[in-house]
Amino acid sequence: MLYIALTLGVIIAFTLLALRRNALIYLSLALVLIYFLEIFILYSQGFSGIEKYFHALSCKSSVLDVGILTSIYLHSLNPAHIFSNILIFFLIGLPFERKIGGFWFTLIFLISGIAANIGYSIFLSLSGVSSYLLGASGAIFGIMGAFLILYPNDEIAMFLGPVFMPRIKVKYAVLALMAVEFLLTLLWVNDNVAHGAHVIGAVAGALMGYFLKSHTPTVRLRSRIDYELLESLSDTEELRNIVKRIRAENDELIQNSWIEEFFRKKYGDAKWEGKYIISGGRRYRIRR
Repeated sequence: MLYIALTLGVIIAFTLLALRRNALIYLSLALVLIYFLEIFILYSQGFSGIEKYFHALSCKSSVLDVGILTSIYLHSLNPAHIFSNILIFFLIGLPFERKIGGFWFTLIFLISGIAANIGYSIFLSLSGVSSYLLGASGAIFGIMGAFLILYPNDEIAMFLGPVFMPRIKVKYAVLALMAVEFLLTLLWVNDNVAHGAHVIGAVAGALMGYFLKSHTPTVRLRSRIDYELLESLSDTEELRNIVKRIRAENDELIQNSWIEEFFRKKYGDAKWEGKYIISGGRRYRIRR
C-alpha cells in the first residue's frame, strides 16, 4: 500500500505542476521516478511484489479502473521501454509544448493516454486476451496526432527506425510512424507492444487537435499581423507564397506555424517569444 500511495502522490503532484508550466519536464520526471520505484520494489520484494504493484496500477484488459490513468506513468522493467518513450517524448514534445503551453499539452497527453487504454482494453477483452497495459506510448502518440493537425509543416528532429533525421516536417514524421503502427496492428504482430493502443492514442490526439483548432480562436483575442514587415523581408518567390498562405489562413495557431516557417526559410531559425519572433539573431514584433 505504501508504494501504491507513493505512486499516486507522484502522479497527482507532477501532473498538477505540468498543467501550469514545463509540462514535458514534470511529466517525464514522473515517468522516471516511478520507473525507479518499480526497480526498487523488484529488488526489495521480488517478482511477487512487483506483480502485485502492476496488478493494482496497470490497465487490465478485462477491468476498467484507476489503471486506465495510472498505467500511463508505469513502464515495463526493461529499460529500453522507458528510454525509447522518453526520447521520442522529448523530440516531439519540446517544440509542441512551446506552441500550445503546458495546460493543453498535459490535457492532450492524459486524454489520449486514457482513450488508448480504454479502447485497447476493450479490444483485448473482446478478443479474449488477458493482459496488462503499461507505458506512456499511447499518450505520446496522442501528442503526435495533435501536433500533426495543428502544425503539420513544422520541422522537428526524429528517429524513423534506425535513421536519425535532424529536420523533418511533422506531417511526414508522424504519418510515417502512424502508418507503421497501423500496419503492425492489422497484422496482429505479437511482440508485447500494444500497437493498437498507439493508433487509438494518435486518433484521440488528432481529435483534440481539431478541437483546439476550432475553438481556441474564439476564446482569445486575436492580434493583427504586421504584414508590411513580412512583405519587406520577402525577397524570394517562396517567401512571398508563404505570406499569401498566412493571409489566407483564419486560424491563429496555423498562422503562427506559417510565420515560423517563413523565418526558418529566411534565416534558418525561429522561436516565438510572446508577440515577437527571434530569428537570425534579431527580434521581430510580428503581432500587434
